[in-house]
Amino acid sequence: MGLDRSRLARQTGAWYAGPVTPTVYVVDDDPLVTESLSRALELETDWTVRAFNHGGQALEAMAGAPPEVVLSDFKMPGMDGIAFLSRVRAREPDAVLLLLTGYADKESAIRAINDVGIWQYVEKPWDLGDLLVKIRQGLERRALVAELRKKNLALEARLAELERAHVELVRAERLAAVGRVASGLAHEIGNQLALVGYAEAIRERSRDPEVAEFAEVIVAAQRRLAALVDEIKDFARGASAQYPREPGDVAAAVEEALAILRFDADVKSRRVSLEVKRRPLALIHRGKIEQVVVNLVHNAVQASPPGGEVVVTVDEDEAGAKVTVRDRGPGMAPEVLARLGEPFFTTKERGSGLGLGISRRVVDEHAGRLDVRSQVGDGTEVILRLPGLASA
Repeated sequence: MGLDRSRLARQTGAWYAGPVTPTVYVVDDDPLVTESLSRALELETDWTVRAFNHGGQALEAMAGAPPEVVLSDFKMPGMDGIAFLSRVRAREPDAVLLLLTGYADKESAIRAINDVGIWQYVEKPWDLGDLLVKIRQGLERRALVAELRKKNLALEARLAELERAHVELVRAERLAAVGRVASGLAHEIGNQLALVGYAEAIRERSRDPEVAEFAEVIVAAQRRLAALVDEIKDFARGASAQYPREPGDVAAAVEEALAILRFDADVKSRRVSLEVKRRPLALIHRGKIEQVVVNLVHNAVQASPPGGEVVVTVDEDEAGAKVTVRDRGPGMAPEVLARLGEPFFTTKERGSGLGLGISRRVVDEHAGRLDVRSQVGDGTEVILRLPGLASA
């Protein structure tokens, strides 16, 4: 039985744009029907056609070779065509389903189109040209739905990206406003701290131990305030700083940072250990990286109880240098973890809430990354990553 291919092309319009050789399942309990229909489809197309005389056989075969098109008879023993196609739809939601039916079963077939999601029904005896047109239209619709789904996913991804950009813009505007206020406050506080500096002279000149003790308290407070002013000034600068970077030993910067902290009262009352597994090189401003490590270790120490342990590890992987600061403190709940880095947000009794945000900025300026992992009852781990010299 031959067909005029040019006539078919005019009937179907645009050629099917899906898989080059779609797989078609033909299911009918009559072997003569499956053989004749399968042969006709193979002669007129380059499709892969598979014939089955029972729906169960076809369902088993789908595990290894899922079909794009399923053509099933309506009346079959054991499991009729509607029940079979319902199970196919559950397994292959994008498959093109067609139902072969006699005139007397037309109404049931029409209901199945809505209930099961059947693409078309084909009345017996079928016209092969009409059948091919319906199959190809179904395949074209399948390809169109897949393309629309793909574009919808791309649109959702773009919307999510725009939402993130909007949130970041709002955050940047908020930070800029806070920075302007903070800069003014830092300037005024710095002016007043110059007067508090006289407490050092009183401490040195006084022979009264009680006066000297009181003066020492004032000097200690002055130092804390001076450190806070420096943090506020760093935060208020806002834009990325331009400072020289050069190849440096990251482990050496970490060692120097721990040396700076050895006289800190909080550090003295905890056990801080350093494990250097490798000595990675990175393009760094050593002083800034030391500042970051000092901040991270100091945070870990303050989160640990007296006598608690803080472990600092320096290592290297395919991405570059890796510095890990781990404490065994109380850890943080997810809602607290989500707010880390917000200006002036802190979980400590003494702290500006700026240290981590400034550290993140420094790490960003080094094209690195700062990750914080924490769980209530299991402490906190902060991972500083810096690109190696090859990728810096």
